[in-house]
Amino acid sequence: MKYRFLFICSMLVSFTLNFYAQSTLTLKGDMMYTNVTLSHNGISRNVSALIDTGASVCMIDSTFAVDSCNILLKESNAIIESALGISLRSISLNLDSLSIDGISYPMTRCFVVDLVNKLKHHAPKFIIGGNILKKELWCFNLREMIMTRWESSMKNIQGTLKWKNHEDYSDAFLNSIFLKGKVAGKNTRILFDSGSRRNFLPKHFGVFPTTTIELERGDIAQALIREKTNVCEDVELKIGENNFKLNFILSEEKYPTINTEFLWGKSFVLDYKNKRIYIL
Repeated sequence: MKYRFLFICSMLVSFTLNFYAQSTLTLKGDMMYTNVTLSHNGISRNVSALIDTGASVCMIDSTFAVDSCNILLKESNAIIESALGISLRSISLNLDSLSIDGISYPMTRCFVVDLVNKLKHHAPKFIIGGNILKKELWCFNLREMIMTRWESSMKNIQGTLKWKNHEDYSDAFLNSIFLKGKVAGKNTRILFDSGSRRNFLPKHFGVFPTTTIELERGDIAQALIREKTNVCEDVELKIGENNFKLNFILSEEKYPTINTEFLWGKSFVLDYKNKRIYIL
């Protein structure tokens, strides 16, 4: 009886550690969203936020900031770049706090950007960037659609994907995740951008498109447009010992970009300290 009691207690402790913080995930296309609470100048707002590993720092839409959060905007005091390296002026500020399922992060730095004007109906009101994602061991369960703060030793790891960032590459942006692998048989670094609606393959890789589709494209610097785009289907992607087949949009970018599609149906943990993605 004594040993059974201890066993039950250890199970309860383990459960408490693993699921101390839990938030529901929502997929919009291939992008992950979760609910957060923004607090500033005595006003709090709940909002669905985009989880974006392709953003160095959190961002808030300028219209939402003014109309809903009563944030008084000053003159531009920062320059940021889009994924294609296009510079635009922004405003840097510290929110009083950002809360994710009860976990509060005081003085959260974020950039104010006119997301609605650029991305229209696809625009998020708030983006969770690397400056918050790196503060915890976040586990994203894409089977049960929950996001948890992982606080116990990790077991049942099926795969580990190592990454490099601005500390390793002079041309990499802050808090970036660049995986090492092969795309279409070519060795390359690969940007993992969970805020990207599509996977992108540079034209200079020489992969011929298999079809053409019409889709909407835009980013924080370029307004949304609808255009015909070349697509390469079932392109082989290898990262470590893991093999995938993905569809890629041909682009002018320097390196391939992948979103969370290759992790569908899995659970994974982002470990910014050790630069690892653990697939569970």
